[in-house]
Amino acid sequence: MRLLLCWIFAALWLLFFLGSVVPAGSDSSAITSGLQALCFVLFVVTHASLSNGWRGAGLFFAFAVVVAFLLEASSIATGFPFGFYVHHVAGPKPLGVPPHVAIGYAILGWMAWTLARLIVRQHPSASGGFNRFTTPLVASFILTAYDYAYDPIGSTVLGMWSYRYPSGYFGVPLSNFLGWMFTGWVFFQLFALIESRFPPNRAAVTQASYWLLPCLLWGVSAVQYPIKLAHGPAGSVSVAGRTFVTADVYEAAVVAALLTMVFAAVTAAFRVCALVPLPDPPTT
Repeated sequence: MRLLLCWIFAALWLLFFLGSVVPAGSDSSAITSGLQALCFVLFVVTHASLSNGWRGAGLFFAFAVVVAFLLEASSIATGFPFGFYVHHVAGPKPLGVPPHVAIGYAILGWMAWTLARLIVRQHPSASGGFNRFTTPLVASFILTAYDYAYDPIGSTVLGMWSYRYPSGYFGVPLSNFLGWMFTGWVFFQLFALIESRFPPNRAAVTQASYWLLPCLLWGVSAVQYPIKLAHGPAGSVSVAGRTFVTADVYEAAVVAALLTMVFAAVTAAFRVCALVPLPDPPTT
């Protein structure tokens, strides 16, 4: 039943995703974006519960939210690990961090974690051994790929946050991406050390469709960038004396997403076809 729910949430997400990225009225766009986010959260939570049970999924999300919040707050106050920056979105911002930002790390983190398990392991649910250290590292790269495509749009074009010392990639400093990798690695590594304590639902994780769904959603997420490029505003945008052509920012996002997000999704999907059987659980 939960695997069926995953398919339903994924289908609804796709519907609202297309509705949110195609230009429309501001009111309808806000509604579809909210529904898209809700379906994505429901998909990820349900998918994670099948992989590690409700307790295991809860710990993964707790690690991700707490680590992301603390490091975001640390960077806003001290510059570590992302560099100095400020969020400009409306709403409450405890210690300068919008709550949805920390939650976003958890949701995107689960997708990156799932793809990394597919790429690294003989079977993605086979935890323990050296997998405890290789999987978090690969997952941190996949997670950062999402920000690599989106950050110049969010910070430069949309002005949702700004850096004290803009540089590098359309105003986004290298420290930001290193910070994403470090943040993801920390909560991935924390969970990897206890992952084996939460065995999966074997009826679900032995089905190829369970693993293909995250690959599909991660790859389709990259479709937003060519759509944004086609409908993006003309002209240029300036950040701290640096001027960028808006279309160039969106086109760079298309290239970044293609060579990172789509590549990871396709690689992980191919690995589904080569999965070895899930080992039997140890007997007591």
